[in-house]
Amino acid sequence: MKNMTKVLVGAVVAAILAVGCGGEETTSEDSDAERFELRWATSTGYSPQSPISGPANYISGKVSEFEEDFPHVDLNIDIQSSNIDEAMSRLIEQANTGRAPDVAAIDGYLFQRYIEYLQPLDDLMEEYGIEADDFLPFAQDVITGPDGKVYGLYMGTDTRVLFYNTEVVSEPPTTWEEAMQISLEIQEDGYNGLIFPGGRGEGASITTLWPLFWAQGGELVDEDGTPVFGEGENREKMLNVLSTIEEAVTIGAAPQRLAGYGAEGDLNQEIATGSTAMFLGGNWQEAFLKETLGEEEFAKWDVAPLPQLEEGLGGTAAGGWTWGIFTEDEEKKRAAFDLIARLFITEQAMGEFQSVQGGLPTRSSVYDSEYYEGTRFSSLFREYLEDANVRPSSPHYNTISIQMQIALSDVISGNKSAEEALDDAWKVVNNE
Repeated sequence: MKNMTKVLVGAVVAAILAVGCGGEETTSEDSDAERFELRWATSTGYSPQSPISGPANYISGKVSEFEEDFPHVDLNIDIQSSNIDEAMSRLIEQANTGRAPDVAAIDGYLFQRYIEYLQPLDDLMEEYGIEADDFLPFAQDVITGPDGKVYGLYMGTDTRVLFYNTEVVSEPPTTWEEAMQISLEIQEDGYNGLIFPGGRGEGASITTLWPLFWAQGGELVDEDGTPVFGEGENREKMLNVLSTIEEAVTIGAAPQRLAGYGAEGDLNQEIATGSTAMFLGGNWQEAFLKETLGEEEFAKWDVAPLPQLEEGLGGTAAGGWTWGIFTEDEEKKRAAFDLIARLFITEQAMGEFQSVQGGLPTRSSVYDSEYYEGTRFSSLFREYLEDANVRPSSPHYNTISIQMQIALSDVISGNKSAEEALDDAWKVVNNE
């Protein structure tokens, strides 16, 4: 493969698959066209260097097809840092100084920070038969600029749900009051109570805190990105969240050891023992359940929306990555769009890639596509994503999240009351 020996090792090159071009039509270019370099910044996982063979082979095959269709394009891959904050900081610095790559992967919740540097893609989307309205609501919000134009290609996502063992929990709780009652009852039968990420880690924020806060209409920051979660009605809503979790721990419905679980995966050890019957987690844990418990035990499990503070409320959190095109050069822009579309965005591409990668499509139509294998719960995940929110792109977000993780773990461990923990977090955020 031309010009890619810098980044591809022989093992990956040997594993290239002859995978067909996908979904909506892509464009071939005249081999006599003037040569140019296309700079593609991507994380390892979304490159031919992916450590997982399925995605690596898929991407390698599609890149080979691209190079055959665009023989005049020298593809130069820049692998981003595995430290997401570092990678995104470098990218915004490059954009600020006019040194941005032609096309780059951007963490979805941060995407709005980059729109002023990106090119609108509406014309190319129409040409390739990709409709903006086909993207899930939260994804449309992310990729659409203030001018109503589309600036990004949101390639995949995830969501948070309630997992429960139907042999132990006959009806999933819809409220935290119900969840606490069920938790106490199943503990009498020897099962763990309700478990969830409650420590210092992003999982505690995005799985446990934010869905409960957002479902009440809470806002972490205002339109300017200034923190507002600790004042006025937002403070009341956040206090509702912490107070409810405090009550769950006080009555024994949630164990204090959750203060040490910052990520969804931290729950896996307890789940693997078979003593857990109900937990809040990410859609990707479906695969863990199936692999760890076996087909027979896994068949007993189901998913439901996250229980909320009140009946009738709904909401979850979504993540994922988006592609943005920085170059103003029309030929490069078209080539970059074609590359990303054929890899991740057309119906076939998104269906095939999310199938091998284990993620969730961001386009509604792909869930019904022949190219998407899906899982037992895919249709439910798609349904729950209709009510999903993404984290705000405010530069204050990381501080907010860390301080609220500390607040949550302090409440669960009994170090502070809900009100004390929230007020302390608010003080730190405002003094950063």
